[in-house]
Amino acid sequence: MNDDRRDERRQMLLDAAKEVIVRYGYRKATLEDVARAAKVSRATLYNYFGNKQELAREIIVREINSLRQVLAESQNRNDPPEQRLLALVNARYRRLRQLRHLYSVALEPARDVLPVAVAEMEAFRLEQASYLRALIEEGVELGRFRNVDIDTLTAALLSALRGLDEGFMFEDRDALAAGAELLVRTLLTGLLVNPAGDSP
Repeated sequence: MNDDRRDERRQMLLDAAKEVIVRYGYRKATLEDVARAAKVSRATLYNYFGNKQELAREIIVREINSLRQVLAESQNRNDPPEQRLLALVNARYRRLRQLRHLYSVALEPARDVLPVAVAEMEAFRLEQASYLRALIEEGVELGRFRNVDIDTLTAALLSALRGLDEGFMFEDRDALAAGAELLVRTLLTGLLVNPAGDSP
């Protein structure tokens, strides 16, 4: 089997596993359930994933990588920093709405069950923090943002976004996405040197 075909089958197995875990929960889902949903033998499944932990970890890594793509797309925009910040938050929550299964996989198990996946999530948060800090710093240097404590503002924004992320598990996701946009627009009102003329 060539590499493209193998990767295609791997993605198909991950899709099936995600559906099974969302349906039954991480703890109750079995590899037999996944194999049945994917219409493959257990032996075929084991050729790709050694155990349920590895399978769940790969689901999380794949979906976090799709969030990384949102960061990359924001970095490649040529817009002013305030517009990139707002676009990032909006795109992030659109993606999270699609990836809500991630929370079913990542947050149900105890954190010591999937330490590598937890580490991957933390790595993404650090990448996000670095990019948000760079955006704020750029805005200050360009004179578009007021001179603020960049580290403190970055930490506060990340903390607020993280709280909204966790709310995706239990609350109205559309309302939370709207709340995230309102949060950033309110922040920009105080942050922009000329909010009336420059607000996105």
